[in-house]
Amino acid sequence: MILQLSHLDSLSRSGSFSHLSDRKDSLERERKELEFILKSSKEKLIYGIHTGFGPHAFTSNEELDLIQKSLVYHLTVEPVLSKEGIPHSHLSHEEARVVLAARLFSLSLGGSGIRYETLEVLNQLLELDCIPILPERGSLSASGDLIPLSYIPLALLGESGFTGKGKELGPTKQNGKVSKIPGLPWTPHPKESISLTNGTSFTTALLGFQVVRFRKLFLQSIELLQYLFHYHSVFPDAFHPSYHNHKQFFGPKLIANFLHPIVSKNPKRKVEGKRIQDIYSVRCIPQILGAVWDEIESIAMVVEQELNSMSDNPVLIPMEGNFETRFRFAEGGGFYASQVSFAADRLQNAMAVWCTWVDRFLNYLFDPKENDEFPLMLSAKPGTFAGLSGLGLMSAHLTAEVRRDSMPGSMQSIPTNGNNQDIVPMGAISVLRNRRTVTSVTKLLAIVSYAVYQTSLFAKRKALVPNWELFRGLKTMQEDRSLDFEIQTLVERISNITPSLVTTPND
Repeated sequence: MILQLSHLDSLSRSGSFSHLSDRKDSLERERKELEFILKSSKEKLIYGIHTGFGPHAFTSNEELDLIQKSLVYHLTVEPVLSKEGIPHSHLSHEEARVVLAARLFSLSLGGSGIRYETLEVLNQLLELDCIPILPERGSLSASGDLIPLSYIPLALLGESGFTGKGKELGPTKQNGKVSKIPGLPWTPHPKESISLTNGTSFTTALLGFQVVRFRKLFLQSIELLQYLFHYHSVFPDAFHPSYHNHKQFFGPKLIANFLHPIVSKNPKRKVEGKRIQDIYSVRCIPQILGAVWDEIESIAMVVEQELNSMSDNPVLIPMEGNFETRFRFAEGGGFYASQVSFAADRLQNAMAVWCTWVDRFLNYLFDPKENDEFPLMLSAKPGTFAGLSGLGLMSAHLTAEVRRDSMPGSMQSIPTNGNNQDIVPMGAISVLRNRRTVTSVTKLLAIVSYAVYQTSLFAKRKALVPNWELFRGLKTMQEDRSLDFEIQTLVERISNITPSLVTTPND
């Protein structure tokens, strides 16, 4: 099975992994190999099994179960529950689901040595929608997403809390650690706590979730252009598919194919004495938005590669020259999320470019010298009414904020952990920043959507204005009034609808 972003997205709402039972025999063989190594090997310095963690990995300790609990306890430093048991400072329920799903899937690929029974418990939590509360902060995206992921085993131990429809089924301090789910509360066996925490699943799953969300918002912006260009004329050659065959990039061709059939039906004509090309925010839509689409697709591929990788340390590898296929533990940096960190910065940059284009396109709609059809600021009476000036101000604020946040996180390394983690990729910092940006993108899309809807009031060809469910029940603005209801309505609708253009190119 390959974990695709479309499946990860569906797991954010419900479901579990039906393929897990197919992995049982293989995972149990690995666990037996781990137990054989523990009994027979003269090597008593296997990282995270016999030793402490990070700078403490220098001496052997036979209290193997105690080491696993020590790992969990020393990382669970971010409060996610008040003393009254009320959740705070945590991921949303959907985000926590995708993180749990990603960690479970990664470990199911084999190589960690974790017990199959532990993965069965995680899968039951997904199925029952009993999801451990996970904190937002504490990962440097190296040595694993340590602090956030440590709250998975903490919840299994019955010492934290759960969210979701089945949250009452999990063991907690409040219910005396009682659970109806078989295997809970859980006792970690050697290597298990480190396997649950020492991976890239927090950073990777959140980035994948953001890619899916931005992809939908992006495609809604293309649908918005389709709506507008039904009645508003632009020069069509910029969207002609043949024009874009002179380059090899897929994105511009995709955007041109979406828009040319519409703009060509109602073309803008060249007139002596007037500019014969539209400004860049219109003429270069295939190049601007096409490049953003190519970035989305490329980032999605990176995320899926990491989702389908086992991230842990140490891991089981075959012993050289052994014909009985025995294994040993190898120690390295399989927990290091460099590619994902770079990809998170790329997504932020792509979203920032989209926001900049939206702000400029909004200015095009507000400027009669450029659009050649609509009044200043889309005001029904310029000079008396301000029209959508306030939406323009908010657009500029949101765009500036997104651009300010676009400093790459992947080069913000800070040494820590007794200098053991002396260079780290900081991808989790980037995905937390991206969360803010996705919210701003949604708001900006609502703003430009209302502006496009307002242009229908002034359309020269009103008969060509299509009906669109997005604008159902909304009113255009004749006299100045508060637009808070309209914008909030659009934000909610945009957040909950699936564009008709949605595709999943990596599926």
